[in-house]
Amino acid sequence: MAISDAELDVLVKITGTFEASGDPYVGVSGDFDGQGISCGVLQWNIGQNSLQPLVNAVGKDEVVADMPTLGAAMWDACNGPIPAALRTVRSWQNGTVLKAVPKRELQSLMGSAKMRAEQNAGIRRVGQKAETLADTWASDRGTGRRTVHELAWFFDVVTQNGSMKDLAFRDVTSFKNAAGDGKADDLVCDWLAGTDSRFAGMVDCHKNAPLWRNNASGLALDLLVLAYLRSQKSTLRWRGDVLNRKGTLATKGGWVHRQKFDLSGIL
Repeated sequence: MAISDAELDVLVKITGTFEASGDPYVGVSGDFDGQGISCGVLQWNIGQNSLQPLVNAVGKDEVVADMPTLGAAMWDACNGPIPAALRTVRSWQNGTVLKAVPKRELQSLMGSAKMRAEQNAGIRRVGQKAETLADTWASDRGTGRRTVHELAWFFDVVTQNGSMKDLAFRDVTSFKNAAGDGKADDLVCDWLAGTDSRFAGMVDCHKNAPLWRNNASGLALDLLVLAYLRSQKSTLRWRGDVLNRKGTLATKGGWVHRQKFDLSGIL
């Protein structure tokens, strides 16, 4: 089924809750990850050529109007080779921190009506990939229709991790059967409790272990197990971090990046 406007709003709120404070549409950041600048709800960026299509879609007149000082340079950057574009936007920063004028003008562009519409269109495109995964998952579980909870979980996978690495509901069933009745969450939480300094998010892992133990059932438990299985497909360093975030989405609450989140009012 198509993603409704209400569901789109949920996806934006979830992403904004994790990624930035305030209006997620206008969130902008500097070159913290080597991508030049990252902007908007899904942190579209220059380095991966994901921001350029949005800028081109709103048009030069809009860009120059919203960025009176740097708009012409922004337009040229988004219509030229990536290495040159990276040099341009990096010149707007002190280290990896955007200077005041570039930050203000980028926020103005990302918050404009035209750019908000383009961001929503981009979110819907990603959402369609997530919906395909969520629909298949729901069908395999025998529930027939995916929920917004499931959609949000798979949306986070698509935006943060790319794919499910061929994991499916059958893998959750196999894990639960092997664990024994009522023991699947214990295995997941035992793993969290056993993480050490090799794992990013170790402190959060140790907080989530007692929080989630014996506290998930039904869909939440299935998604928690799936979160664990997907985390183990990540590189060793990031397995705890992936599980913290996906487990928090699964159970609607948990610790991510040293902050406790309650998603029950959104999902």
